[in-house]
Amino acid sequence: MKHYLLLILCLLLCAPAANAGWFSNGPSELEMAQERILNLENQMSAQVIAINRWQIATGSLAVACVILLVIGTALGAKTRKHYDGSRRLGATSPAKSALNGRKLHVVGKEADDGLQTSLAA
Repeated sequence: MKHYLLLILCLLLCAPAANAGWFSNGPSELEMAQERILNLENQMSAQVIAINRWQIATGSLAVACVILLVIGTALGAKTRKHYDGSRRLGATSPAKSALNGRKLHVVGKEADDGLQTSLAA
């Protein structure tokens, strides 16, 4: 029995470099997982920053388009009012009482000056 103990002791002293499979020299799996999580968190924060910048740029562009639409509509209406009087046939929208020089036809009333109004007028 004594010989077996000496043999086991000798084997243990002569083989100190032998490591069991669950002891590794490199980083542990927990450290690798934590490093990977940190890397993914950094990527996510960079993506969030980029998305926020795109949202600000898109919102600014949308507001600018709405402002330009309002300005364009106002200028178009002003220009139309200005040039309506100079058209040969008159205004494109009916005036208060005339369509292309004729009086408006009101149901139940006869046209003045003996003019007959048509639906095309």
